Amino acid sequence: MYNKYLVIITAENKEKYISDTIESCLNQNNTKRLKIIVIYSKLKNEKYLKKKFKNKKKIIFLRSSVKKKLPMHDQLYKIEKANKFAKDEWVLLLDGDDLFKKNKVQILDNLNLNNKTIYLNSHLILNKGLLINSPKTKKYKKWNLFKNLFNDWPEKINTSSIIIHTKLLKKFYKLNKPYKWKYLAIDSQLILFAHYTKCLTIIKKNLTIKREDINNIDKKFSNYLTQIYWLRRYEQHNLTRQISSKSNFLDRIITIIFMKIFK
Repeated sequence: MYNKYLVIITAENKEKYISDTIESCLNQNNTKRLKIIVIYSKLKNEKYLKKKFKNKKKIIFLRSSVKKKLPMHDQLYKIEKANKFAKDEWVLLLDGDDLFKKNKVQILDNLNLNNKTIYLNSHLILNKGLLINSPKTKKYKKWNLFKNLFNDWPEKINTSSIIIHTKLLKKFYKLNKPYKWKYLAIDSQLILFAHYTKCLTIIKKNLTIKREDINNIDKKFSNYLTQIYWLRRYEQHNLTRQISSKSNFLDRIITIIFMKIFK
């Protein structure tokens, strides 16, 4: 039995690339069981896009009257809203400036997907017209202070590489209380949730292309000489404790110290 897929494209401020993003979904090897929701509060080229794709019944353009003040919360809200349109489907998250490789759906169809598992596929990085491999995504191993403290934790991932069943996504929103966190985007929250509930599977195939030659939220959190890096890390500790009642004590204390140093 083949899977059904719902692609949720968050398109806020993505006017420059959103058309290519939609095309990457429509150009899949098999689109018979594919539905696409493009969700936004404001999209300058909305009329152009609706005209361009007016004959594509698979696409729903969904304008949200609600725009959350914090970008992290706005993305979370729009994905939750779009997920309400899903039935017994696999949700493929996609940022409005990223791309799916042509064989993504075909590869997923060949896997025995478990609806109690969150999947994360590998991805390529598009930077100034060049495609390069991203660092390998892997599950956590034993925590190491010097290796982990000044690096992304969890390891930097790509929202557009996340595959999750609609029922599990609803469960995540119910259990994780995602709007509680000011500095954690849905990708970090989902992967922490998956790691500590032991429901993460890595697909070691490049099925997504992520643009990195543009300004995005991730860049704000990459510099460990800024307070915002440590604020997010502190929230990651708190979320970990909420999910699993565990957190590395030494890392947590050091995080608090650096939060105060860079205040």
